[in-house]
Amino acid sequence: MRYFIKNSVIFVKIFFIVMSLKSFIKSRNFIINIVLLILFFAVLVYITLLLLKVYTNHGESRSVPDLQGFSKSEVEMITHHQELQYKVIDSTFVRNSVPGSVLSQQPSAGAKVKEGRTVYLTISAVQPEKVVLPGIVDVSLREAQSRLENAGLRLGQVEYRPSEFINLVLDKRLNGYRLPNDTLLIKGTAVDLIVGKGLSNEKTIVPDVRGFYLNDANRALYAVSLNVGALVYDNSVRTVEDSIQAQIWKQMPEGGENNLIELGSSVDLWLTIDNERLDVNIDDLDVDLFENEF
Repeated sequence: MRYFIKNSVIFVKIFFIVMSLKSFIKSRNFIINIVLLILFFAVLVYITLLLLKVYTNHGESRSVPDLQGFSKSEVEMITHHQELQYKVIDSTFVRNSVPGSVLSQQPSAGAKVKEGRTVYLTISAVQPEKVVLPGIVDVSLREAQSRLENAGLRLGQVEYRPSEFINLVLDKRLNGYRLPNDTLLIKGTAVDLIVGKGLSNEKTIVPDVRGFYLNDANRALYAVSLNVGALVYDNSVRTVEDSIQAQIWKQMPEGGENNLIELGSSVDLWLTIDNERLDVNIDDLDVDLFENEF
């Protein structure tokens, strides 16, 4: 009985709350409050859109000026006047262009942008870009060409000469001069290659290059269509400087008028800076003859 009375009281309270709420919804105050709330949110949305429009300069734009050919100082003046920003993102060496001048831009000239927009520029480099000459000797002609192109260089003239190997690169040159390994070259430079075409039936006398420095020996052998073969440095050669100063104390095949070998053959050389091994009489060698041919 007590439980029933308690539940009845709760039910009566809920009934009166519902009736009161229903009466309030139908009242004028409730309608006024709802209208005011809707107006408040409408005004809030309007103000937000207005502020957003002002912040983003909605509807206001300007044309990007044509900056190509202008120097950096001129670009700064033009962009400042147009209330724009600029940023250099790359430089490329272009022959016959004014160093430091604009080569290209993004956005392009005439594009519509907002105030403060950044224009990205590529300018002409003051110095040409240089790349390292890759190792291209003792590889096939096709492989050498691929390595040159990957390094940003070009294949120049190809000169074929007798050799024990066909289509193998024997030497690399620029304007007639031999190129040391890891030489820095301007990007796009054409490198000339000396390539083997196989042995010849003709024969030549093996020059005696004992006492020669390596470069002189190479020129002497090249003059008679022979190639430098294996290089063997003895224990006296320990540094790069030593290898530059080293002289040839032994060769195979040996030099002499009676030693004839096929054009394109290789001559192996032994080098040292040990004066005892270099005690060779070369007074009868016509060294100047070989040098004058180059």
